[in-house]
Amino acid sequence: MTNIDRVAGVLASVTSLPGPHGIGDFGESSYAFVDLLSENGFSLWQILPLNPIGYGHSPYQPFSSYAIDEQFISLSLLKKEGLLDKAPAFHKDATRVPYEEVRAYKLPLLRKAFEKDMALHPHSLSAFKKANPWVKEWAIFSMFHRKYPRSWSEWPERERDFLRAGGKLTPSEKEDATFEIWLQKKAYAQWNKLHAYANKKGIRIIGDIPFYVGFDSCDVYGNLNAFLIDERTLEPTFIAGVPPDYFSATGQRWGNPIYDWDYLKATDYAFLQERILRASKVYDVIRLDHFRAFDTFWKIPSSCPTAIEGAWIEAPGYEFFDSLFSKDPSLKERIIAEDLGDLRPEVLVLRDHYDFPGMNVIEFTFHDAEILHRDGFDAVNSVCYLGTHDNDTMLSYFKHLDQGEQGAWVSALDGLGIEQGPIVDRMVSYCLAKPGKWAILSLQDILGLDEDARTNIPSTVNAVNWTFRVPSLSLLRPALRRLRKKIQKCGRAA
Repeated sequence: MTNIDRVAGVLASVTSLPGPHGIGDFGESSYAFVDLLSENGFSLWQILPLNPIGYGHSPYQPFSSYAIDEQFISLSLLKKEGLLDKAPAFHKDATRVPYEEVRAYKLPLLRKAFEKDMALHPHSLSAFKKANPWVKEWAIFSMFHRKYPRSWSEWPERERDFLRAGGKLTPSEKEDATFEIWLQKKAYAQWNKLHAYANKKGIRIIGDIPFYVGFDSCDVYGNLNAFLIDERTLEPTFIAGVPPDYFSATGQRWGNPIYDWDYLKATDYAFLQERILRASKVYDVIRLDHFRAFDTFWKIPSSCPTAIEGAWIEAPGYEFFDSLFSKDPSLKERIIAEDLGDLRPEVLVLRDHYDFPGMNVIEFTFHDAEILHRDGFDAVNSVCYLGTHDNDTMLSYFKHLDQGEQGAWVSALDGLGIEQGPIVDRMVSYCLAKPGKWAILSLQDILGLDEDARTNIPSTVNAVNWTFRVPSLSLLRPALRRLRKKIQKCGRAA
């Protein structure tokens, strides 16, 4: 990706956009958001995973790597299609996403639209099923998961072993499975139109793909051989995470099952590669979350309550990527490596071997780069952020620095000739001026919001993570207009 343009982008989950139905979706507000980005010189929109949101509302613990969460389906667009007579607004706090309530509200309306569509077009799913063979397995998993909303390993024996035993669906189950397939067809149709519209407006979509999958997922349910799973209990023998670091003194115990790399290698890494190849068709650029695991990954015995106990295990990164790019050479130019954390040098060697841009998260690097004047933070082939979805907002991060450190930051900005003004505005200017060809600002930092707007606190499950939402684009419009001049000044305007 060395020849990429010098451009700017915005990090915003689709869920965080406004709209009449309790959650950001693929409807009118997303199109208006694309227009705002295009009008103000932006060229990139980085989103969070679109997959069915799992426990704790985390898009990084989804129920599938292939399916799209049905909550993204716009009821307003279904109404325009004539599949709904009305799409009443969902009246709740517009600054938070109440996921469970939204799902309970939207699902009956989606079912009505499905029934009407099937009555009008009874054979309309055939082409979608043929082009997306994964959807049949997903339909079975999702249907059973709605009936038994707990981990698939705790389902009744018939449902738990259904795929492995070659089970047969009852007539009512066939109807429910068809509904799940219809949801995916509509979700993909709406996303593809939005994506095409963004591209037409000069906006490329950056999508995030987690390295691991959640245990309670269709990925594991239908592919047990790809993971280290106890054959008797059907529970993971080892799980993923990272050892103690900046975010946590006890490390991060994610709980995702670890891949069986021997099996992956014997199958030419098909399971993991198919996830990436599929994502490459959904997004223009892929950010490989937890990139370091392609070099070494932290393997935690599932019996351990924290991530302190574990071992670094080497992964066959070069062999994996060589095989992947033999299948799609264009992918090599469309990958960002999430290379954050305490890394061994070999991770960066792997990244640079394939010329992947890394990430410069300025909340982490400003002190070293501008106060200690250390080298290594000005790579052109990099993507600059003030913070990611796992960071505090810039305003809150700065506010929680001690007084001496705050003073050092302000002095450093003065020395760089960055204009006076609110600290977030100055840090935005700093980010945009960095040599890294891409600079991406979070929605929260563009609006100058405090800690209440933080997207996620790693290693925590609470009622606030992932729920941030902008109540109206009218709040964003003037902030983006003000940024246009800065983008132009830094040579990043589209």
